[in-house]
Amino acid sequence: MNLHLCQKNYVQMLLGENPLICTCHHVPLDQLLEQLPENPQQESVEEMVHRVQKTTGASTGCGNCLSRVQGVVECYRLKPEIFKET
Repeated sequence: MNLHLCQKNYVQMLLGENPLICTCHHVPLDQLLEQLPENPQQESVEEMVHRVQKTTGASTGCGNCLSRVQGVVECYRLKPEIFKET
């Protein structure tokens, strides 16, 4: 997810669709988000990406989804409130 896509309407649409983020390990968006801390400011993007990799396996197969995982994590860290479904 590019940061210019880090807008509430877009994120809400993604939450509704729950796209597959990692095809190698079959990790959808909601499973990735479950691994992120409630207060994302306490961890760096790298720490959160590592947590997602360790707990879900996302981006540890072919690596093609690493940019998607990083993008979701960066957006979540900047604007966690837009990931709450309304």
